[in-house]
This record gives sequence, structure tokens and C-alpha cells, in this order.
Amino acid sequence: MKIKVISALLLALSSFSSAAALINTELPDNAYITINGYDVAWISPWSQHNTPGGIDFSFQSLFGWAPMTLDIYNNIGGLTGYNFAFAGANVDYVSGNNLDEASGARLAYVQPGTAPQFDVAVATPWFTNHTWIDWSQGTDGQWSLANFDFHGCTNSCNESLAFRVSQTAIAQVPEPATLAILGLGLIGIAARRRRS
Repeated sequence: MKIKVISALLLALSSFSSAAALINTELPDNAYITINGYDVAWISPWSQHNTPGGIDFSFQSLFGWAPMTLDIYNNIGGLTGYNFAFAGANVDYVSGNNLDEASGARLAYVQPGTAPQFDVAVATPWFTNHTWIDWSQGTDGQWSLANFDFHGCTNSCNESLAFRVSQTAIAQVPEPATLAILGLGLIGIAARRRRS
């Protein structure tokens, strides 16, 4: 009887560690990258079409996130897992604990000789009820897009990405009223110089 209880408890704990509740907060800046005018997030260790429990964009779409498409991926110019490695990324890999304490995000399947030299941006818990990405598949560029799976490998051996137009690029575009005021000011300066 004790063995059955202990076995059931261990099974419950192991299933808890591999799945977590979806995080419904805005994706933090250190959990994605910005490249060629797009924000890109690594969101699942499975394909867009075969993630157990599915990929959930219902909350993150409020902030512009959508499934990565082949056209957008090609506009970005291609990616590998190393693009997601930078100092200050949410998963603290370099220090050795391989964990984002706030979300539970982490790396799995890091092969010898391919380990990242920096921390890694992992957004899985904001889009799925899982917490990890498969680092080795990302370093090989085995991505699953909304309309394309790389390397002819479907389902469980492609990693999923999400994108949005970079929020930094949107913030830098001046409003038309600001441009109009600037233009009127320049015309006024030019007119005043002519009178002098």
C-alpha cells in the first residue's frame, strides 16, 4: 500500500515538473529577441501543429504576437538558437542554474560543444503549459512555422516561433502632427532668414 501511495505521489510530482500553468502577463523584454524590425519569441519545443495542449495566442495576441510564417522568417533572414542567447536573457544559463525563476523556463537537450555562451531568451511558459525549449534543435535551425516545417521533420522535432512587428520600431516612428509642427517651424526659420 505504501509503495502505491509513494509511486502515485512521484508520478504526480514528475508530471507537475513537465507542465505548468500558462502565464497570462505581457512577455518580458528579456524573453524574446529583436531582429530586422521584428520581435521574435521561442515558444514551444514542438511544432506549431503538434504542441501537446496547443499553443495559446489568446492573451499574447493582445500585444501583437502571432505564429511565425515563412515570409516573415525569410524577411528576418533566418535564425538559430544562438540568436536567442544574450547577456541578461530570462533563462540564466551561464551561471549554471539553467532557469528563469519567475516563469520556470529552461533549456533541455543541450549537446556537448553546443552550449550557449550567454543566457537564453525562452518564452514557452507564456504560450504553452510547458516550460522548456530543445536547445539542440534550435541550434540546428529546426523551426516549425505556421505554414512550413524545416528539415522535412514534422511534429515533435521542430521548435516553434512567434513574431510581432518590433515595439521599438513602432515607438520610434513620429506621429504626423509632430512632423507637421516640425515642418512649420522649419518654414518659419527659413522665412525669418529671408527677411534679415
